[in-house]
Amino acid sequence: MCIKFACRRNLIYPAQYILWGFIRELINMAIVPILNFFCSYIYMPLMFLGQILGGVIFYLYEKRIMSSKKEEKEEKYFMAIKLIENEKDQENDYFVPLDNKIRIIFLIFLSAFCNAVQFLLTHIIYPRHKLFSISFCPRLYGFSTIFAAFFYVYALKLPIYRHNQISLAIIGLCLIVVIILEFYFKPMDSLVTKIDLFKSLVIIIISQILIACKDSLEKYLFEYDFMDPFIVLMYEGIFGFLLSFFLFFDENYVKDVKKYENNKVALAFSLISYMILSGGKNVFRVVTNKIYSPMTKTLSDYILNPIYLWYYYGARDDFKINGNFNIWFFSINFVISIIISIFGCVYNEFIILFFCKMEHDTHYQISRRSNAMNELSEISIFDDEDEEDDETESTLSANSRKQI
Repeated sequence: MCIKFACRRNLIYPAQYILWGFIRELINMAIVPILNFFCSYIYMPLMFLGQILGGVIFYLYEKRIMSSKKEEKEEKYFMAIKLIENEKDQENDYFVPLDNKIRIIFLIFLSAFCNAVQFLLTHIIYPRHKLFSISFCPRLYGFSTIFAAFFYVYALKLPIYRHNQISLAIIGLCLIVVIILEFYFKPMDSLVTKIDLFKSLVIIIISQILIACKDSLEKYLFEYDFMDPFIVLMYEGIFGFLLSFFLFFDENYVKDVKKYENNKVALAFSLISYMILSGGKNVFRVVTNKIYSPMTKTLSDYILNPIYLWYYYGARDDFKINGNFNIWFFSINFVISIIISIFGCVYNEFIILFFCKMEHDTHYQISRRSNAMNELSEISIFDDEDEEDDETESTLSANSRKQI
C-alpha cells in the first residue's frame, strides 16, 4: 500500500478556517473555567453579528480591488474567487443566475435559518441536557460529511468516485462505533434513561443534517446563481440576527448576562473577541465552500478532534464512568477520531491511497494522466515532423541520383 500527501491549490483558505475556529475554541476554553460562561444564548446574535461584519469588510475590500483594476483586461480574482462584473454578466449568458431574485433571497434566508437552528441545537440546547459526554457531539461531526455528500449527489447532481464511497463507508462505520460505545459506557439510572439518550442523539443528527443543508445551499448559490460569497454571508448574518431576536422571549437570555455583572470587563472582552473570530471563521468558511466543496468545509470542522479530545479529557472531566476516568473509553474514541480525520482527508484528496483503485479518479492521478497524454501527443507530433523530414530528404536524394 502506498500513501501520498497531496497539497491542493489554495489550501491556505481551509487552513485559515481551521485556524480561526481553533482560536475561537481557545477563547471558549478560557471563558468556561474563568467566568463559568457556558452555552449562553448570547452567543447566537454575536455569531451573526460577526458574519455581518466579516461579509461587509471583505465585500468592500473586494470591490476596491475590482475598481483599482478596471483598466486591466485580464480576469480578476480575489482570494482565488473569480470576480464577475455586471457588464460581463449581461454580455455572457453563462453567468446568468439560474433563479430569480426572490428565490435567491429565500434560499439565503433558508440557509440562515438552518444555521440558526443548528447553532441553537448544538451549542445551547444539547449542552444543557448533559446526558452524553461533553465531546459526544463534536465526535459525531463526521455525519455532516455523509449528509453533505448525499446532498452533493442528489441535490447538486455532482458525482462521487470510488475513494469517496469507501471513505464515507469507513467514516459511517466509525460513527456507529462511537454511538455504540457511548451507550455501552454511559451508566443508566432513574434520572437518565435510554430514551433520553436517544433524544439527545436525534438532536445531534438533526443538527448535522442542518449543517450539510446549509453548506449545500451556499454551494448552490455560489455555483448556479453566481452569488458573491461575501454578499451571501452578509445577508445570512442579517437574517440570522433577526431570527435571534426570538431568544429574547426566553427568560434564560437575560439571566445569562445578569450572572456576570461583577466581571463585565472580562466578559465584554471575551464576547467581542468571540464575535470578531466568528466573523473571520465564517469568511473563510464560505471561501472554502466556494473553492472546494461542502465536504471539505465539514472536514475542517472535525479534523482537529484528536486534539480537542485531550482538552475534554484533561480539563472538562470528560470520559468518566461512575466518577472515574476510563482510559479505554478515551483511547478507543481517540483512535476512531484519528481514523475519521484521515478518511475525511482521503475523501477530499488531501491524502491519496494507492490500493483498491482508490487513486484512479483523484485530481492528482487525473492531472498525471493528462500531462502524460500531452507529452505523448507532443512526441507524436515531433515524430510526424521527423518522418516528413525523412521523406523529404529521401525524395531529394532520389532526385539527385536521377540527375547523376
